[in-house]
Amino acid sequence: MARPNRTHRRRWPLVTLGVVVVLVAGAIVAIPVWSAQILLTPHHSLTTKAGTVIAVDADEITLSRTDAGARVGTYGLTWTGADGEIAGEAVVGPVLRTDDDTITREFVATEGTPEVGAAVDLNPNMWTGDPQTAIGLDFKKVDIEGELGAMPAWQVDGDGDTWVLFVHGIDGLRQSGLRPLPTLAEAGLPTLLISYRNDEGAPASPNGLFSLGEREWHDLEAAAGYALRQGAEKFILYGDSMGGSIVTRFMHLSPHAERVVAMVLDAPVLDWSAVIDGQADRLHLGVLSPLVRQTVQWRGDLSLTSLDELDQTAVFDRLPVLLFQGLADPLVPHIDSESFAAALPLAQYVPVPDAGHIQSWNVDPVGYTTHLADFLRPFVSR
Repeated sequence: MARPNRTHRRRWPLVTLGVVVVLVAGAIVAIPVWSAQILLTPHHSLTTKAGTVIAVDADEITLSRTDAGARVGTYGLTWTGADGEIAGEAVVGPVLRTDDDTITREFVATEGTPEVGAAVDLNPNMWTGDPQTAIGLDFKKVDIEGELGAMPAWQVDGDGDTWVLFVHGIDGLRQSGLRPLPTLAEAGLPTLLISYRNDEGAPASPNGLFSLGEREWHDLEAAAGYALRQGAEKFILYGDSMGGSIVTRFMHLSPHAERVVAMVLDAPVLDWSAVIDGQADRLHLGVLSPLVRQTVQWRGDLSLTSLDELDQTAVFDRLPVLLFQGLADPLVPHIDSESFAAALPLAQYVPVPDAGHIQSWNVDPVGYTTHLADFLRPFVSR
């Protein structure tokens, strides 16, 4: 009987170790590349799956239990047809009852009622339409010519020469601005809800990727130029999520920054490195954070250092700033928003318990509206 080859036997641990090293090295490369691609690639969706319909009547809806379906606050609800397009939408209010398997919420039908068994999505933007169809406000569709081409915008006319320029966040839509828009309109402030490169209907960037505000601010610059040609003299910049990064870049770099008289920020990204590190920690991949940051900078051809507003706050010292921040935000560290506001002499910080990312209005629409209306009062034409 042949004896086992000891040399062959001793080689197996080395082969196994080699395989492990190759796999680990592959993961160390693949995870940062994958993470950067996910962050920088446009997807154009902020809805979250919220289960299936168990029962529905005129004023209540019962859904299978999901974390999204249990969120505190008021949200839009959408569902799709066989063609994959949105077949209807409604509004769901506070949770009324819950058990281990289901959640029952207030329900208001706006465009149809979902069938029992239908899969539904939660929409923090509330509505999928435009200012007229969603909230009954007259508006104009306009195209703003930027350095990459025409970008669609919604213009709501008002009084005076102080215009609000609303900038939505990463992968967002102009519909994000529909929540505060009635308050802006009631104040009589002309408002422009803009789009920017890589948005639906807007030109793609040369590399097809977001640059996290480093280049998108040029599109806000184009919107400001359009507003000036329409009679604007001063601006209130309003940005949520990455929109906050865009408006802060504008303040550093735009020749029109001197015309800005105030800013409203909602869960603004003030330090992309902190956002990236936080997401890596949530996925138990914190050790790879430095590689992810470096890969984002390489893949997006951008600088995260220049996008760190916590280290360059002096430019905002002269501005009244209203900053909303959800304390349950899984993306933007609320300590960043708190620190930024604390560094500014004219800032008002509004923390909102239970609110997720850009969901402060959804959790407390009355409080949000009151803070916003009070903040805008000095800028209203009399």
